[in-house]
Amino acid sequence: MKKRVCIVKLGYYPWQPPLKRDAETLVSHGYQVDLLCLRNKGEKARETIGGVNVYRLPGEHYRKGVLRYVFEYSYFFIAASLALSWLSLKERYDVIEVDTMPDFLVFATLFPRLLGARVILYMFENMPQLFASTYQISDGHISAKLMRLVEKESARYAHHVIVADGIPYKRVLESRGVPSEKITIVLNVPNSLSFNLDSFDTTKDGNHFRLIVTTTLTERYGVQTVIKAIPFLLSIIPELQVDVTGTGEYQPELERLARDIGVKEYVNFTGVIPYEELILKIAQAHVGIAPMLYDIGVSTKLFGYAATRTASVASALPSLTATFSDDCVLYYPPGDERALANRILELYHSPQKRASLAARANEFYRNCQWEIMKYEYLKVYEECMASKLSSRQKKGVAK
Repeated sequence: MKKRVCIVKLGYYPWQPPLKRDAETLVSHGYQVDLLCLRNKGEKARETIGGVNVYRLPGEHYRKGVLRYVFEYSYFFIAASLALSWLSLKERYDVIEVDTMPDFLVFATLFPRLLGARVILYMFENMPQLFASTYQISDGHISAKLMRLVEKESARYAHHVIVADGIPYKRVLESRGVPSEKITIVLNVPNSLSFNLDSFDTTKDGNHFRLIVTTTLTERYGVQTVIKAIPFLLSIIPELQVDVTGTGEYQPELERLARDIGVKEYVNFTGVIPYEELILKIAQAHVGIAPMLYDIGVSTKLFGYAATRTASVASALPSLTATFSDDCVLYYPPGDERALANRILELYHSPQKRASLAARANEFYRNCQWEIMKYEYLKVYEECMASKLSSRQKKGVAK
């Protein structure tokens, strides 16, 4: 029996590693995978990549204020609803997976759900928490309450919910009335099948003490804390270099900050680089940093640092400390550049501590790497397929 599925994501394919990882995993296990996403400049409206049938809708993703988000989310919801309805008449999907954000995008599956498709909501971020931290609103604000209501109803609507942020977010959903049995944790780890560390020269940079930050360049991800920490480090580490990979609307502000405090020559903004090149860059750094200001979920970058045996320093946020013990990661108070600098100096002065942290983190990573975690992901699909088959059989008996 052909297993037909569709993944919906407000994003780009194949440029988002988690999306590519999941789609290719399904293809490799016998699923026919269609994927609905946005169309970037120069991309085809439809093409097949690695066995994944990609359907791209017009529109580009920008982070430019709340009104832009409202427009973008509303547009994509309508466009995806129409496209899904059309495709569902042709393909009669067994399962549709909707990847957040936004949470309410899951309701774009209404028509195919009426046709019998099972719906998976894959929650990569805690959207209410992200919204509150971005716009500095209190939990009691009406918009915060609305976001939590949307989150709750979106999760209740789906047949199954996958959370990428581990136990803390699962507990949040349970506290909002989502049954525990319909929630599965699938940690957002890198697909180590897509790179081979044994083929890389992972020797640490011998000419510099190199830090790396891999992130989207928005204010909430805290790269400014790393830049502000540099002056406290230079008197002890004159050979310091900081690689900042990724792009985002906050990059001009970060570059201005580096110029204003006189550390521009120590910061290298690389832009987006190919995944294998990024993995090599991480592996050759001495310390990886995850400097988020707010608790918006587990940073996938920490898994990348762990996979490449690179010691890491991160903001002491609940979702991180609940996932990585302090013998895997060194923590500091979010936004505190002096504390961050002190943690980096600890690792600079102690290669043994760097090696110990990296080894413990790598051991943790190996116990939850994608070769293991993917079976939790596939199990959700198997359960949805079995549920649909059971429903068909019951209808057949009823007739």
